[in-house]
Amino acid sequence: MKKTIFKIAFIISLFTVCAFNTINTNKIIIEKKVRLESKYEEGWKDGFCEGWKEEKGKNAYCPYAPYAPYPKYPKVSSSYRDGYNDGFLRGISDARK
Repeated sequence: MKKTIFKIAFIISLFTVCAFNTINTNKIIIEKKVRLESKYEEGWKDGFCEGWKEEKGKNAYCPYAPYAPYPKYPKVSSSYRDGYNDGFLRGISDARK
C-alpha cells in the first residue's frame, strides 16, 4: 500500500514539474519575439500623437500611430527628433482627414 501511494505521489510530482517547466519555456519563447523600437520609431509615435492633439485639441485621445516609414534619403539620420518631426506632420495631416 505504501509503495502504491509513493508511486502515485511521484507521478503527480513529475507531472507538476513538467507543467511548470512548460510554462517557463513558453514565457521565454514569447519574450524572444518582442522587437525593440528604434529611436526614430519612438519619436514617430510621440510626434504623431502630439500632431493629432495639435489639430483636434489638447484633450483628444490619440489613435494608434501607423507604422513609421523609413527616413527619406537625404535625411538618413534616424534620431528621435527626426522621427518626432515626421510623425508630428503626419499626425496633423491624418487629423485633418
